[in-house]
Amino acid sequence: MILKEQIQKDFVMAMKAKDENAKAALSSVKAKITEAEKANGNSELDNDGVTKVLIKAIKQREESLAVYQSAGRDVLAQREADEACVLRKYMPSQLTETELNVALIQIMQGLAGVATNPNALKGRTIGEFNKKYSGRADMEVVKAALDKLVGL
Repeated sequence: MILKEQIQKDFVMAMKAKDENAKAALSSVKAKITEAEKANGNSELDNDGVTKVLIKAIKQREESLAVYQSAGRDVLAQREADEACVLRKYMPSQLTETELNVALIQIMQGLAGVATNPNALKGRTIGEFNKKYSGRADMEVVKAALDKLVGL
C-alpha cells in the first residue's frame, strides 16, 4: 500500500476513535504532503517523497519538544512527543550501527576512484546513502559514523 494512502486511512480511523494526538499529527502531515505535491507541479509524491515529508515533520516536533522542555511546558512537550511517536510508525525500519557502517563502507568503496579528497568522498557518500537508504537513519548519526570511517 502506498504510504500516503495508509496515512489517510489512519487519519480517518483516528477521527473515528477521537484520538486527538494521532488526528493532529496526521492532519499536519497530510497538509505538508499536499504542499509538497503542489510545489512539485501537482504530481503525486511517491513513498520516498512522503518519507522526506515525515522526516521533516518528526524533526520539527523533536525541536519543539526540546524548546518546550527547556521552558518547563510539560503538557506541550508531551503532545509533541506523542505526535512524533505517531509519525515514526510510518518511517522505514532504521539501520543498526553495524548495518550503517557496512552500507557506508560499500558506498565508499564504489566511490574510491572518483573522490580522492576526504571531504569530497564524504559528501558523495552522503549523497549516495540518501539515494539508497532514504529515511533509514538519522543524518547526524550517518555523518558521525562517516567521520569515524574517513578519519576526519
